[in-house]
Amino acid sequence: MANSYVEYSSGLTATTYNIPFNFISVDDVLVKGYNGSSWSDLTVASRDATAKTVTLDAAPSALQKIRVYRSTSTAQLVDFQNGSRLSERDLDTAYQQGLFVAQEVSENASTEVEGVGQQGPQGIQGPAGVSVISESFESAEITYTDAAQSVEVSHGLSSVPKIFQFVARCKTADGGYAVGDELDFSAPKYVNATKIGFVTFGPLYLPNKSNSAGFNPTASRWKLVLRAFA
Repeated sequence: MANSYVEYSSGLTATTYNIPFNFISVDDVLVKGYNGSSWSDLTVASRDATAKTVTLDAAPSALQKIRVYRSTSTAQLVDFQNGSRLSERDLDTAYQQGLFVAQEVSENASTEVEGVGQQGPQGIQGPAGVSVISESFESAEITYTDAAQSVEVSHGLSSVPKIFQFVARCKTADGGYAVGDELDFSAPKYVNATKIGFVTFGPLYLPNKSNSAGFNPTASRWKLVLRAFA
């Protein structure tokens, strides 16, 4: 259950709905309606802090569902002064403001957080977010030689990768590592619009998984892999 909103998809012939979550001010409680493709603001006629209800000016019967949500002010609500007595009320307000705003952002209570994606958290329709990573590439396994090595391969991505990676993959148990273990290796690696590659100055020197001592891996027991993300 969300901490900053509730949705109603039945009983939409009514105008008054319960507010099951906490708030600092009842005026922070707002309502949106969903028509099957987008959200829109609904007009609130009144709010009752004691009964914890919100009343719309008209029944939302034509909508698929509505969302009663909290939108806490981000303006500073408490200003502590030197020498002043700290009251429980002020401490609660200062703490709750930060907590409530964090909940509202993480749960996309208003359905308007950019970058959330087409459906948003909990399957709620939100704005189409901007995808950070849309393409990826992983090379075939590259033979490791226990000497200086330089390898370059084409990644085939449509733009210069934002993230690139060079890993050593264990193929036969070695140095405390099991088959399939991968080490993200910090050897010099580079990328451009068409290629990704790496350069080593000599044999790899890895930390032993069992005792943290360094060791030179057995060449036949490891493969190297390049990855790129754009």
